[in-house]
Amino acid sequence: MDNVWNVEAWSELKNSFPDSINGSRILITSCRSDVALQIEPDCDPHFLRPFSDYESWKLLVEKIFQGEGCPEELLLVGEQIAQQCKGLPLSVVVVAGLLERTEKRKECWEKVAESLSSDKMEDLEARCPDKMEDLEARCLKILELSYRYLPGYLKACFLYLAVFIEDRDIPVDKLIKFWLAEGLVQGTQSNNLEDAAQDYLKDLISRSLMTISKRKSNGDVKACRLHDRLHDLFKWVDLPPLVTTYDEPYASFPDSNYGFDLYFDHQLQPVTYEAYRLSIFLKRNHFVESRPSGLGTRSLIFFASADSEPRCPHDISFICYNFKFLRVLDLECINMGISFPFEIGLLVGLRYLAVSGYVRSIPQSIANLRNLETLVVKGLRGKVVLPVTIWHMKRLRHLHVNKHVAFNWDDELLGGHFQLENLVSFSCPSLSCGEDAEKILKRFPNLCKLRCMLFESWDSSKICNQLPRFNFLTHLESLNIFYYGRALDASKFILPFKLKNLTLSNFHLPWSYTSVIGRLPHLQVLKLLSGAFEGQIWHLGEQEFRELVFLKLDTLNIVQWSAFSYHFPKLQHLIIQNCKDLLKVPYDFVHIPKLQRIEVLWSGQCTEESAKKIGEATGKIKVVINSL
Repeated sequence: MDNVWNVEAWSELKNSFPDSINGSRILITSCRSDVALQIEPDCDPHFLRPFSDYESWKLLVEKIFQGEGCPEELLLVGEQIAQQCKGLPLSVVVVAGLLERTEKRKECWEKVAESLSSDKMEDLEARCPDKMEDLEARCLKILELSYRYLPGYLKACFLYLAVFIEDRDIPVDKLIKFWLAEGLVQGTQSNNLEDAAQDYLKDLISRSLMTISKRKSNGDVKACRLHDRLHDLFKWVDLPPLVTTYDEPYASFPDSNYGFDLYFDHQLQPVTYEAYRLSIFLKRNHFVESRPSGLGTRSLIFFASADSEPRCPHDISFICYNFKFLRVLDLECINMGISFPFEIGLLVGLRYLAVSGYVRSIPQSIANLRNLETLVVKGLRGKVVLPVTIWHMKRLRHLHVNKHVAFNWDDELLGGHFQLENLVSFSCPSLSCGEDAEKILKRFPNLCKLRCMLFESWDSSKICNQLPRFNFLTHLESLNIFYYGRALDASKFILPFKLKNLTLSNFHLPWSYTSVIGRLPHLQVLKLLSGAFEGQIWHLGEQEFRELVFLKLDTLNIVQWSAFSYHFPKLQHLIIQNCKDLLKVPYDFVHIPKLQRIEVLWSGQCTEESAKKIGEATGKIKVVINSL
């Protein structure tokens, strides 16, 4: 039964079966994995992967020539056509249907190959409308059906994917923040907005409308991609235009490597946009020097056509006057120089703001953005200082500043009661060890994700090497800490109960303190990096790391690792990197039932050999070696 969209459809089909079908084996295909699991909860669905170029070519030949083989003169161009189908069997079949009715001559097939190239798609319909019907419309109509069956709340989220550039990864964290800023996600009593957005994403993936391109250490989705044919869906099919994209309006402009209007007076004219949501893919200087405007625009997202680091600074203050009613502004690809434009405070409707530059401080006018939910400042150099007025931004949920961020306040303010109760993710504050760090972190009572730097206190009158306690952050699930300074007093090494993801660097604590980590009941991912712990022997106690699925040991001076399979009963992925003195991976790891992959990178030969023995003994664990 092909393309079963929901359980109700399956029930109707099943009721129509004759009695004689009972006991037969039935194959069901669906674009939705949850449908398969609802129909048969105990089954193990077979998930299709994209075809390789060879498999695409093999299918193409089979469909066109039905076992007779491809003529030699068509081999090269035929393989090119198969490659352009991007691994989607549906596209291969549709193209094969077109080629079946095309003369088996090289020049005819070359025209089809040219039509399939991305830079020729725009004028395909005008040049050969009959082929458009066979090649694109048939394929897109089938893909459109996937969109038509989406529930209403998912349609806008799917259409919003048009904001991202074709053939590039879509960062899930950014996508979800866009959805939230645009008001496309509705929370429930059981789910907050971020969790609801994750459910939306999983739903789109299960319907095969997005593919997973990268995963996080815990297996969650880190980045997705949209198949080329689904990008074509936005262009050719009569869908509501949620996003307007521009990628070539200034292609003929001369290049400028400077941050001022070198050509403006003579050649460039301001460009006015009327679109509600704009996604612009251009050279940085072409965008800035044209001084665009759009009073009706609510979202402005810019992607630089060059992937290089944005070294040349540009004045972006005109945005604040030319796009007054923005809700989403993403200029992370443009270097705004050393000055954060105070004019950004005029954009009082902003919910999402991402900028980049050599900035050293954020102006107090940022607090005018009372509706702001996400603030991303990509600092290209050193420390960025937050203003005192940051505490007035009560709707702020995500605050991310790199390289690292400091607070601009005095002792009197430190004793106040300012809090950001809605903040759920924060990176990367630099905090002084001891009680001061705890006083600051307590001002973010609902943090779920924190990446920070700890420094040894310069005030000798205080307990300068006291490791802060983090257990008061009762909602914290992800914690990443890098420490600068002398040896720490870790007698109060206390971590949040709900912690699932922990990364520690440069603490130089004795291995015995890992027992505190091992007893965390929900910990799934642990990364011990750059001297997080030191000592030659790591001996694990009983009942440790019961839920851990990912473990990374990087640049540690460990020699002997005394551990057994029962210490890591759920471990799936182990990485050992730059541990040159480690003698071996514990052989008892062959008995970890879920262990799938061991990576030994730039470590000693003994460690490599021990990992290989584990892989050979099980025949199931993939072992990856990268030698010194």
